[in-house]
Amino acid sequence: MELIVIGDENTQTGFKLAGVKRTYPGDEAKNHLEKMLRESTVGIILINERYAEENREILNRAKKEKKKLTPIIVEIPDYTGPIEREIDPLQELIRRALGAQIEEEE
Repeated sequence: MELIVIGDENTQTGFKLAGVKRTYPGDEAKNHLEKMLRESTVGIILINERYAEENREILNRAKKEKKKLTPIIVEIPDYTGPIEREIDPLQELIRRALGAQIEEEE
């Protein structure tokens, strides 16, 4: 299974240095996302939060139509830090996978 990264230049560079072969600029996400969501070799798509927000319609549709476990879509912060939200997408993914909420300690 392949790991794909969609993000800003810093995110792409970091993951390329870590050995990820397929990275795409975030401003081209719309052109690539639908194709990647259909590829059977794609296991995980990491996407910067701000590009995920710009392509929320595609991502939501993919979640509704999902008939298999992959690809898993993980939204990651960019160099500016995480976007403040009511619901954390990663925490929601874990909750759905485990069927339980993970509480943060203060």
